[in-house]
Amino acid sequence: MKYDAQILKRWLGMALFILSFAFYGFLLLVPLTPFSAEGKIAFSAAVVVLAEGSFWLSVLILGREAIAKYRKVDWRSRLSGLLKKI
Repeated sequence: MKYDAQILKRWLGMALFILSFAFYGFLLLVPLTPFSAEGKIAFSAAVVVLAEGSFWLSVLILGREAIAKYRKVDWRSRLSGLLKKI
């Protein structure tokens, strides 16, 4: 049972980590929303708070080691490899 809880905790941390990047992606959609200027400011502030909150919550769940592994990945070579396949 404890093993299942650890797997669930890891998946939750990873989902929150990915979700934090998705929230930052929503910032690109703010100019396209039909809100007033004040509404757009409030919406973008809420999205930034959600993104930062989900990122730091994922860091608390996953721990420093997982974030250190993420930082060590060579993203440039991975992305260029994916683009060459396309």
